Amino acid sequence: MSVARKLIKCVILDLDGTLLNTDGIVCNVLKVSLGKYGKEWDGRETLKIVGKTPLEAASAVVEDYGLPCSPIEFVSELSPQFSDQ
Repeated sequence: MSVARKLIKCVILDLDGTLLNTDGIVCNVLKVSLGKYGKEWDGRETLKIVGKTPLEAASAVVEDYGLPCSPIEFVSELSPQFSDQ
């Protein structure tokens, strides 16, 4: 038996909002980030980003808001803001 199998007894998978409710944080970060582009977060992307990877969510936001950056660039802008929340 490997060392990892002895140390790990269980794994908890969290669906957003089950253990940690990050919706408010995501909305705050998107409001600030979109404001830099002269756009306003209105929540219309909520259903498109819930349960998605950061890159998938960023792709939806970049496309729907017509942002002049790539999804990867947008994720790079957003990431540091989450640690500030």
